[in-house]
Amino acid sequence: MRLKNFNIQIYKIISKIYIYIFGRKNMQFINNLILSLSLNAKGYKNYGDLKFTGEENFIKLVSNDVKCCLDIGANIGNYTKVLLKKTKSNVFAFEPLSEAFEELKKIQKNFPERLKIENIALGDEDCLKKIYSIDEKSEKASLEKSIDKLSFIENKKIKEFNVQVKKLDSLNFFDKKNKIDFLKIDTEGYEFEVLKGAKKVLEFNKPNFIQIEFNWHQLFKKQSLYEISEFLSEYDVFQILPHGKKMIKINPNRPESNIYHLSNFVFIRKELSKKYQ
Repeated sequence: MRLKNFNIQIYKIISKIYIYIFGRKNMQFINNLILSLSLNAKGYKNYGDLKFTGEENFIKLVSNDVKCCLDIGANIGNYTKVLLKKTKSNVFAFEPLSEAFEELKKIQKNFPERLKIENIALGDEDCLKKIYSIDEKSEKASLEKSIDKLSFIENKKIKEFNVQVKKLDSLNFFDKKNKIDFLKIDTEGYEFEVLKGAKKVLEFNKPNFIQIEFNWHQLFKKQSLYEISEFLSEYDVFQILPHGKKMIKINPNRPESNIYHLSNFVFIRKELSKKYQ
């Protein structure tokens, strides 16, 4: 306790000195630089090659605990390929864009027994919807029209395509012998809708892991990581880090856990999560 109190006092002294020097308008560029670097190191603004984002390490970490995976928002199949190569699991990949789906067909030829693919989007209703994208292969395609608010999309011509949307609950994933134990959901802002359309599937399968992408889209929709964690109340929340072999467990109730920069979070069933801390 004494050591803890001592550390708190030292922190307060350093904090006062730092704020005195850098708590001024003309010093904010330094604060912005430090903040940006810190966010990167904590797993925010985390995109690109799966090795760089830490997702490949995550797949290796859980490989012994996954036998049936759903890749929802598979795009051209980069994540699907890592699942097939780094685990022994069967994979179901979902992708609504036609040109991206053609790339999934090529992967399926190499893994005909383990990979099943569906040319649909998943959401919270069965319907036809418009998807917004710069082309029919973009990994940034979204069912959310607010896509034009993203800094990496603005000034690009957005096209509209009609796609079939299904609830996961409407599909046949209720097999006691082949239960789903991992869902990866990367649907550019439609992650919560996918979960809402999968209530029965989640209750039946009780998957060990649910990975979601959290980004600017949720800001525009006024959704929080806290709200999603309340929906998935039987899970602990972990953040995938860019490097290292471990994730970090976070408290979604904390404001600093609800930062609207691209990051990948994994919900792990509470009875299994200690294994990954």
